[in-house]
Amino acid sequence: FCAGLDSIKECRFLLNYGDSFNDISTMAHEIGHGFHNWTVKDDSYLNSHYPMPLAETASILSETIVSKAGLNTTTNKDEKISILETELSGSTQVIIDIYSRFIFESAFFEKRKEGFVSVETIKQLMIDAQKQTYGDGLDPNYLHPYMWTWKPHYYNAHYNFYNFPYAFGLLFAKGLYAKYLQSPDTFPAEYEKLLSVTGKMDIEDVTETIGITLDKAFWKDSLSIIEKEIEEFINLV
Repeated sequence: FCAGLDSIKECRFLLNYGDSFNDISTMAHEIGHGFHNWTVKDDSYLNSHYPMPLAETASILSETIVSKAGLNTTTNKDEKISILETELSGSTQVIIDIYSRFIFESAFFEKRKEGFVSVETIKQLMIDAQKQTYGDGLDPNYLHPYMWTWKPHYYNAHYNFYNFPYAFGLLFAKGLYAKYLQSPDTFPAEYEKLLSVTGKMDIEDVTETIGITLDKAFWKDSLSIIEKEIEEFINLV
């Protein structure tokens, strides 16, 4: 967890650290939030608050930088597999599982228009959403009918479709990392500028500051980065 403290222009971090690569990735994620807050610390209160889809950009890019650095520096096969497994588990969670939550939430709202929704109906909506999303990629024995009970975002009216920002953030961060590889010398300054205007501009205008147009081609390019990671993982195992 990262808390930005506007009054003193600082951040505070809280995390459980168990000395695993996943913990390092989590720390990088939260430090990314802190860096984002730092880029807007001198703005007015209203201009320092950015929309949720951009709130996960810096955090996920930081995770990506750390995982790619780990893959590029280790020669140990088991370590590479472990890093890739952590990376791909996160991508699966954000792209596939979060999509199932989107389908579930959409279906629930439609069902709620008809009146009271029973627990059994909610469980079935959850299962149907997981089947639609995972297809035959998930063992039927591991479908989770009670997933809705332990995600607090479902119970806060301000967080409808809270799943979307993570999917946006992951794919946008992957696209930004591709930009970094193309121009490693100029990217840091451009990236810092992008983060600094996230509270002042529409999302499409923010991404244009670094030359990214949010069209179908961009999202497919971002997904192709994950696809390459899957292929690398398959080759290693």
